[in-house]
Amino acid sequence: MSNSSQLDIIIDNVTAAGRTYSYNETITVESEAPKVITAYFAEKVIKKETLDGSYQFTFTEDKSTDSVTKRAAVASEIQTLIKTELEGQNKEVRYADIKKIIDTKETGKNWPIQSYKKDETLTFDQHKKQPDTYYKKIEEAPMGYQVYLVAETKKLDGKTLKIKIQEDKSKNQEDKEVLKLVKTETDALPVLVFAKLEDKTTTTEAGDWIEIDIKKQDQKILGKTEGTEIEVGIKKIQLRPKEDKLGSKTEDAVKSFEGWQEALYIREDETEAGKKVIKDAEEAKTKREREKTEDVILKFDKDAKKKTYPAGKINAPKTATVGKVIEYILDIDIYNKNYKYKDKATEEDKKNIRWSFYVQGEAKTSKESTYITDKSKSGLYTYAKTEVVDNKIKLTIVFDKALKGKKVQIEPFRGTPDLSTKPDFVRTTTIKEPSTPKITIRDKAHLYLKTQCDSIENTGDIIDQDFLKGGRFKLETPGLLFPFRKMPQNHPDSLKNAKYDSYNYHYNEKNAATFAYGRRSKKTKKIVRLHAARDLYYDVNEPIYAIADGIVKRVAFFYYDTWVIEIEHEYEAKIAKIKGHKMLVRYGEVKKGSAILVKEGEKVTRGQKIGEIGLLNPYVRQPYPDKRGMLHIEMYTGEGSGNLSDKSIKYSDMLYATSKKNKGITFQRRKDLFDPLDLLNEMIKTSKKENWIE
Repeated sequence: MSNSSQLDIIIDNVTAAGRTYSYNETITVESEAPKVITAYFAEKVIKKETLDGSYQFTFTEDKSTDSVTKRAAVASEIQTLIKTELEGQNKEVRYADIKKIIDTKETGKNWPIQSYKKDETLTFDQHKKQPDTYYKKIEEAPMGYQVYLVAETKKLDGKTLKIKIQEDKSKNQEDKEVLKLVKTETDALPVLVFAKLEDKTTTTEAGDWIEIDIKKQDQKILGKTEGTEIEVGIKKIQLRPKEDKLGSKTEDAVKSFEGWQEALYIREDETEAGKKVIKDAEEAKTKREREKTEDVILKFDKDAKKKTYPAGKINAPKTATVGKVIEYILDIDIYNKNYKYKDKATEEDKKNIRWSFYVQGEAKTSKESTYITDKSKSGLYTYAKTEVVDNKIKLTIVFDKALKGKKVQIEPFRGTPDLSTKPDFVRTTTIKEPSTPKITIRDKAHLYLKTQCDSIENTGDIIDQDFLKGGRFKLETPGLLFPFRKMPQNHPDSLKNAKYDSYNYHYNEKNAATFAYGRRSKKTKKIVRLHAARDLYYDVNEPIYAIADGIVKRVAFFYYDTWVIEIEHEYEAKIAKIKGHKMLVRYGEVKKGSAILVKEGEKVTRGQKIGEIGLLNPYVRQPYPDKRGMLHIEMYTGEGSGNLSDKSIKYSDMLYATSKKNKGITFQRRKDLFDPLDLLNEMIKTSKKENWIE
């Protein structure tokens, strides 16, 4: 589309070369139409390098620096003088740079320079007080992030551009092109819109068109070379709808953050491969149920001439899952009890080996009651079968749900069972509850932008354009939230005061708040275990929030009058060697009683308040004399099993947790424990971009 204007050219009675000329004509002059050059999603980038030359400081009198106290005082005095001089220039010299030079040691000596003379000079790095920022194009972001819509235009200076966020079709697990969040291709994705770029709260909800004011700005705002003016519009948005949860079951999922998550979370059992596993298991179960009792050989031929005895160890897993098949494969010895291994079994031999089944902890008085002679036995097993496979005798069995959490013993025998755990051919098996479907698959939706602006000259004409439809911006499922809405008092960027640096939880094995720091016995003063967490310092009663969706596994007493909440989260820790595990998090030193808002077995959602910071009793003042609480946070990949606290686990058993200072000392924790520091740092970044914490 083009714009045009009319130009009247009139030449009236012009005399040239003795002749008079007249000319009168109206011509149309074509002008360039308004245009959106590009539109995209961006993030704000703060340039880390803010160095702006150097500052030279001259002493006006002699200064002694022969002690730690004097050096700190001189550094503070210098910073105050420089700050006063640079005030209003938007520049600064940092205290850390000054202190570093003041603490400089003389060559060959073990102490810093002892004094500075009058007129002696020092040179310090000078920085910009406010670092430069610009907006950089991004191709993907998790839902919940604060991002920016950027439009570069021509001939639209001072005008308003409209942008609509729409979803492009994506392939699902069945390789079909589908819309994951919206119902139709014309639907707009509702997001939160900020009134100003600097705002920390939203004032507008956009369910359709988002208006962006276009104005001329220096192109450095987009990270380009400084000096050229371009037309740019920038709008801050948050990739989330107004509501957290669905108002009703009939409401469109796209209207809530919960709906977005559900649309982009696909459980492993919902994939094609997962569905096949379920189908195969159901078919196998149906086949077992159709088996005739006479096909299941469990009878014992006590009069058989050929004697068959168990020999060697049973080949079988040490754990079994309720409802799933487990196999016990047995080496046998024929004719005599010399315990030779790997003699070949025949079809006849499977009638000569009887299997005994008993639950640990229960009385073993009746031998006959332990015999496996039926296809199923209520309360013990739902299926059992004996057969010969690869010249060995095999027992196939499916345990009943009544045995969940118990240990059973399986013993093959020829004659009378020993009812003992001593023989090699007795196998003890722990029965586990069926696992929930593995971790959800984090999927993505593809978004693009539709722009719309009015023609400058032709009133009523609309200029529509699509952007990102080829490359398609990816909207991902959200990462983990930080468990607080404030920064910890012992975080290096938000220390409550200088004393808290001594308890900075970012250090490595340096203080009581750090991972793998040695815990000592009160009696012997020797290190007896290693700290299994990072401690985040907060005031008592500070709210604690769930970092992701999950299931509460345990709520119990923890330590010094505080409690613990253990949650299995819908998240797969990247550190895990084996994929498909749900991460377990222990929220420790929580306030007891009504402050705990969740119960065992309950579902929790990302960002849900679960409890409050407690107070240790008796209280340990760190740093003195502050009286505050902390969150003791432990993380496990989910690869292990059993209680999270386990004194029997050796240092060498640990999969990921190690120590540089105290190698060999136990953590007294489950083997899949890992240092949560890197993940905590990621959580802070995510939470800041989601406006969750400052």
